[in-house]
Amino acid sequence: MFLEDILNYEGTVIRPPSEADSLILQVTLGCTDNSCIFCPAYKDKKFKVKDFSKIEKDIKRSAKVLPETRRIFLADGDAIAMDQMEFIKILDLLNENFPKLSRVAVYGSIKSLENKPIKDLIELENRKLGIIYLGFETGDDEVYKMIKKYGSPQGNIDTCLKVKEAGIKTNVTVILGLGGKKYTKQHAVNTAKILNQARPDQIAALTLMIAPGTPLHNMLKRKEFEELDNFEFLEELEALIGNMEDFKCLFFSNHASNYYPISARFPKDKKNILETLEKVIKKRDNRALKPEFGRGL
Repeated sequence: MFLEDILNYEGTVIRPPSEADSLILQVTLGCTDNSCIFCPAYKDKKFKVKDFSKIEKDIKRSAKVLPETRRIFLADGDAIAMDQMEFIKILDLLNENFPKLSRVAVYGSIKSLENKPIKDLIELENRKLGIIYLGFETGDDEVYKMIKKYGSPQGNIDTCLKVKEAGIKTNVTVILGLGGKKYTKQHAVNTAKILNQARPDQIAALTLMIAPGTPLHNMLKRKEFEELDNFEFLEELEALIGNMEDFKCLFFSNHASNYYPISARFPKDKKNILETLEKVIKKRDNRALKPEFGRGL
């Protein structure tokens, strides 16, 4: 029996690559922002919290099928936005029904977290909310304004630091190539700068893939945006890593969108990663990269 047959999934359900082995429970629909010009996700959904009776039913059904579950990811795009007491009820139910539960994870946005007190986050951490995935995307003010994402690079730093202060791990996403050719240098350098200030536990570098139907795709067609080529993406990755300070974190560029997968511990592996990237970029041999047909959003 597939979980899709017993759970009340609505629409496309998206989860981070590192949650591949987690049980995915959908507790909200869509994203509270949903205005980013590059993002094709959740366009068919308006943000809302699912009916609690449906969530409760999904938890109890999945607990019967997968009683040994240790990790759970709560979808969709911004589950942390729900009312605090309702979130606590869900976490309590998870802990009651999954005796071996070790960690719950969610996506979170600056929009939903900027006004959430640390004491609320600590309450959630006490109920095994172990990691929040945050979309920084860029540290450059000009690129941030261009993509029309809620908030600001500084706001993302403040949000990340608050989550860490509550004892919850942070996984921060940045997107290579998001500034196009025009902003590539400042996008890489300024993104490294905000990572140096926020010092997240994990960093995931995705590579821009422009989806048809998005405002960014329309900009590309009008030649208002010039996309990087595959090795320029790697040059931006090299610049990003090269400008990062030596703080402890896990660094990934192993998302399906990436041309060159990396899974490393910084600062221990940083020197070797930079040396390898330099060699790959210098040779400019496409055989060292993931082919286009192998990439995905």
